[in-house]
Amino acid sequence: MVAARAQIDGRTDSAWPGLRYYRFSSPVRYDKTQTLAPGIVVVLQGRKHARLGTSTLVYDDMSCLVLSAETRCDGTVVEATPDQPYLAIHMDLPPDLLVKTLITLADAAPPSTAQAAPNYVAPVDARVLDAFTRLLPALDHAIDRATIAPLVVEEIIVRLLRSEAASAIRDAAAIKRSAARIHQAMQLIQEHFRRPLAIAELASAVAMSPSHFAHTFREVAGLAPMHFLRNTRLDAARVLLLAGGRRPGEVAALTGFDSAAHFTREFKRRYGAPPAQYASQLASSQPQST
Repeated sequence: MVAARAQIDGRTDSAWPGLRYYRFSSPVRYDKTQTLAPGIVVVLQGRKHARLGTSTLVYDDMSCLVLSAETRCDGTVVEATPDQPYLAIHMDLPPDLLVKTLITLADAAPPSTAQAAPNYVAPVDARVLDAFTRLLPALDHAIDRATIAPLVVEEIIVRLLRSEAASAIRDAAAIKRSAARIHQAMQLIQEHFRRPLAIAELASAVAMSPSHFAHTFREVAGLAPMHFLRNTRLDAARVLLLAGGRRPGEVAALTGFDSAAHFTREFKRRYGAPPAQYASQLASSQPQST
């Protein structure tokens, strides 16, 4: 399924924001250090080394890497051939859905005694893999993408948070204390992302000091509040671009960016291509929606 959707070497974005495929036909080292959001990487074929902060992790076919927070990453694909290319799925975990699910599970699960790890490698859970086999076809059609895909993404997050990987994602006890306020702040950002928002305003809305709010937001959500705001704007901009009919400058203004240049720079950093080029490439690579 991934080979059919990633027919050229490198990164291929799916129609779902934050989900992309990787294919490499020979060993390759990434020269550029990436900043990765909380997410999961499922390797289906091949082997890769990744330097995350001060640690180096190795993951290969039928293993997954769970990223608990924004982290700097240098990666090297060490096993790949034209006949057996490296194939992987990388999906960002939506921080608002992650926090919402953690809140739901916090009361049901006993307190974890495991030492929280910043990142986690393990054999991929069969139920997570099964969910991906249902998610990928759902992304090929507009109706399934709007109705089925969100449910499957939520299922993947629930499965992860009920597995051993949960301790890598977040400490449940800390979540129980603070997540409700952080989730409230996330909702505020999602409602008002088109206008300027400051840490002080968001902190005041959830009755926290600015410094405590910024620290707690990162601890709970895995990224800084201003990064969540930026990503919310980029997600909205991506939807507008793929709908067609608007220039990047207009999209920038509609989604709260200071300028078209700032928008283009941030969009390329996250999606690997300038806005207009990205929209054109993704539209041409997707099957006709039904």
